[in-house]
Amino acid sequence: MKIALTLALVTLSVPCAGGAFPDDPPERVVQTNLTAMRQNPEAFRNLWVSFQVQYHSLGRVANPFFTKFVPTEYANFTVWANEQPIWRQDAYSDVFGLLFLPKNHDQLQALYATKPYQRLQITGIVRNVFQGQPWIEVTEFTSVPGQVTTAALAHLYRGEQFMARRQWQQAIAELSLAPAEGATTELLGAVHKNLGMCYLRLGEVGVGVSNLQTAVQYGLQDDPEIAQMLRNAEAKPTAELDRNVNVGAVRDHERPIWEAFENAGTRTGTPATPAQGR
Repeated sequence: MKIALTLALVTLSVPCAGGAFPDDPPERVVQTNLTAMRQNPEAFRNLWVSFQVQYHSLGRVANPFFTKFVPTEYANFTVWANEQPIWRQDAYSDVFGLLFLPKNHDQLQALYATKPYQRLQITGIVRNVFQGQPWIEVTEFTSVPGQVTTAALAHLYRGEQFMARRQWQQAIAELSLAPAEGATTELLGAVHKNLGMCYLRLGEVGVGVSNLQTAVQYGLQDDPEIAQMLRNAEAKPTAELDRNVNVGAVRDHERPIWEAFENAGTRTGTPATPAQGR
């Protein structure tokens, strides 16, 4: 048994032939995203990678029998992928926790000072693939401008809850309160996509199309739902109209059960302004 565990440790800690090593030149760094690495970790084994994340918190992962990432030598932290729509509960709960920074690294104190939702550009090496997940040694990270806030998450979450109940006017009011100042393009694209859908459902085609076009400008040019709504708006504007709108009284919104919205009662910041019809 001891021999088997020793072999497992050696196998997972030493890069394979042809893989990346700490002295590899910068041009070998693969520009990618965390979602791609989680979906196909073997494709990134032993490679240098660079990707953006949203910081979550310090972690407590340790598995010294199978990796080199023992807590005495590495600080573990957890993140969301930059592309994750964390205003939705399933995405918010899907935290990735296999990032490790050496404790003798000169950025250790900067890691300890990082705040939740702060965006980071991470460079590192996928040292291991264990239990279907990449184990990443971080060699450098830098702050990236723009981030979501608890208030923005709350307004987007509530807006989508109103949309699910076909309460389009209430959804528009909620989405319009999402703070735009300093927000990520991903968040702003989601806000304007949802606003565009709401306005189309109410028959306000011009404002709806304008918001959808704004969402495209924020990076959603390949979104199939937006493309379909824009085609419908041009060919047959009534196709997106909700003829059976739920006009029931607005109820007190149910308090979200997850941590991001525990203290999201206040509505602060500069709200996202709905795009106006042209």
